[in-house]
Amino acid sequence: MIWNLFEIAVQVGLLYVPLVLGIYLAMGVMSLPDLTLQGSFGVGGSTAAVLAVHGHHPLVSLGLAMLAGAATGLVTAILHMTLRLNVLLASILVATAAYSMCLVIMSSGNVSLFGSETAFSWAADAGLSYREGTIVTGVVVAALLGAAMLWFLRTDYGLSLIASGQNIQTARGLGVRTESRQAVGLAVANAFAALSGGLVVHNQGFMDVTIQNGVIVIGLAGMMLGLSFTRSSRVLPIVLALVAGVVVYRFAVAASLQIGLDPNLLQLLTAAVVVVVIAVRSQGRSWLSSLTTSGRRQRRIARTRFYEEDRVASFI
Repeated sequence: MIWNLFEIAVQVGLLYVPLVLGIYLAMGVMSLPDLTLQGSFGVGGSTAAVLAVHGHHPLVSLGLAMLAGAATGLVTAILHMTLRLNVLLASILVATAAYSMCLVIMSSGNVSLFGSETAFSWAADAGLSYREGTIVTGVVVAALLGAAMLWFLRTDYGLSLIASGQNIQTARGLGVRTESRQAVGLAVANAFAALSGGLVVHNQGFMDVTIQNGVIVIGLAGMMLGLSFTRSSRVLPIVLALVAGVVVYRFAVAASLQIGLDPNLLQLLTAAVVVVVIAVRSQGRSWLSSLTTSGRRQRRIARTRFYEEDRVASFI
């Protein structure tokens, strides 16, 4: 049973690897709270579904889905840079609009891919089961995207993008055009999310407009679990950890459903996983040190400093 759950976790988890990589690029590398990723997931899924129904090759449908996602991310970047909107607010607005865009693209609330060629149709011709074909396709996509991200972040442009996320003032002082880096980063991140949406839709055989609901939390759960597996700041260990994090999260979900968890509580479980992982990563050592008197004193000082320095950027 455990092996079967593991296969399910790998099969489903690999489809969400592009989404997690996109979330890490936007939030982890560039430090931008971009919720457009959720909308891009749906836009990518609807684009890939409609193109598949109209007989386009799976690579074409997934490629155009990525372009649609990149365009969605660019809209957020434009709102942020031209109207000086907070990135969080801009992304919320675009993600909301993306829901309607999905309906426009599909001309309905859902689309069936029954009888259409998908990115996983080749498995039957190769003599593989659908699960095996899904895993092979997921491994190939994860490997290609991971290698591309590894190469990109090691280039001069990628390093300047990292610098823009870590300390934007210093990056500007060094002559880096941080605005263009943010725009490119958001476009790439949302293209990854759209690819993930396209893969999920091709795999399940239909597209429903509600597919994007809560997907950002699923991606965050996979990312936070993955980052808890490594303390390295190098790109390769982080990418590998992110892939492992998605698989572990999906295994936890599959195991929870297997033992009888109410599916209605799945989103609650996902949110709880994110909170627990963040709490352990940020406060774990502090909790251990609070067992001593000096540790409790340091914890109170740190909490007071946080309250004094904590600020929320104005939305308007």
